[in-house]
Amino acid sequence: MDKPLFETNIIKRIVIISAVFAGLLAVLGLAVFYFFNTQSTSIVQAQNNDRARLDLRLQQIQSQINSYQTQISQTRNQAASLQNEMKIYDNQIRSLELQIEANDTQREDTSLQINELEIQIERREKEIDENRKILAQLIVQMSKLENNTFLQISLGTDDFSSFLDQIQYVRSVNDQVYTLMSRIKEIKEKLVIQQQDLKVSLAKLESLKEELSITQTSLESERQNKERLLAETKGVEGNYQRLLSASRNEQNKIMEEIDSLDAAARAKAGNTTISVNKGVMGWPMDGVLTQGYGNTGFRALGYNFHNGIDIAAPAGKPIYAAADGTVAKCDTGEAAYGNWCTIRHNIKSSSGADRCVITLYAHMRTIKVAGGQSVKRGDLVGYEGNTGNTTRLLYGPERGYHLHFTVFDCNGYSVTPGQHSAVYGPYSVPSGVTYNPMNFLSR
Repeated sequence: MDKPLFETNIIKRIVIISAVFAGLLAVLGLAVFYFFNTQSTSIVQAQNNDRARLDLRLQQIQSQINSYQTQISQTRNQAASLQNEMKIYDNQIRSLELQIEANDTQREDTSLQINELEIQIERREKEIDENRKILAQLIVQMSKLENNTFLQISLGTDDFSSFLDQIQYVRSVNDQVYTLMSRIKEIKEKLVIQQQDLKVSLAKLESLKEELSITQTSLESERQNKERLLAETKGVEGNYQRLLSASRNEQNKIMEEIDSLDAAARAKAGNTTISVNKGVMGWPMDGVLTQGYGNTGFRALGYNFHNGIDIAAPAGKPIYAAADGTVAKCDTGEAAYGNWCTIRHNIKSSSGADRCVITLYAHMRTIKVAGGQSVKRGDLVGYEGNTGNTTRLLYGPERGYHLHFTVFDCNGYSVTPGQHSAVYGPYSVPSGVTYNPMNFLSR
């Protein structure tokens, strides 16, 4: 017996809709595949090759920079002489020149990342647009099908098996619509992530430009300082030693001030200790560790206890918050710690108890945070410099570009106006009970 005309039309519609959907989906797949492979893949592959080359070059440059920083540190620990001072200047200048090259390499790499993300974002937007077109056509076809109720479909069939087959067709189309909508949602989620990554890369590019400006200025300053020292000493060792003596006298006064404030805090707080797991803090700056914590033995500089660690790198290196916290205070000055900030942290001790500590970031060139500001581990605090007493110091481990990093206990921490403001202008000195930062850091 021939099937009723109504049943035949229903089946035809369902089959046509399924075929249309499958065809459109195939066309979409081919279109996206063609678009991505012909316009994106070759570009992305070329950029990946370029990025691999840049990454290798950056590693080589950083290795050279670290070598110069190590040489500078070793020379400062040798006998003070005009020859060694010139060697320090030369190595510092070479290190800064390499840092500029490294910055150029990083900016080129970041630009490639941005271009790659823009290509991927364009691809995602095209995928969403194509999927929406298919979905719109499919919904139009479904609306026509839905004009026929299940009762009409059942009345148009001559057996129950045919009825179930037609119901299954309808469900299949609904499932395909759901799959397509899920696909659009997934593409949108990927697009949002890539757009966020793009914002991060653009911010990184701006930060690198700021670092470059600082490094270029510092390079010119180092060249001028070298020429000035040669002019003042006339290349004579005796003249250099007289300048060195005056420089050390200034350094002694400031270091005695810092030592006495820390000693008073320790005496008041008593035997304060803390035990933490390594890694509770991250390193605040990339560079070479040039001086450790504790009895360093540099009595010639007027002190033999170093209340933090020194990390050296070419000028302009970004300095990051070692842990989540709140900026306690920032200040600037021409003596002691120069431009500095402290951040208050609540950390877990080894026993699981909450402890309050404060980290100090000193001798910065530029400060990028303010008192009361909340920060996360890894947030930018400022850029490395040699402000404060390091600017005047002619020789020794405290001289030159570096970050001085200290960990204070919150109990006993205070900030005191400088004793020698009449000579150096207004400045302040944070002080308190200190701990070895190496016990907190991740490596």
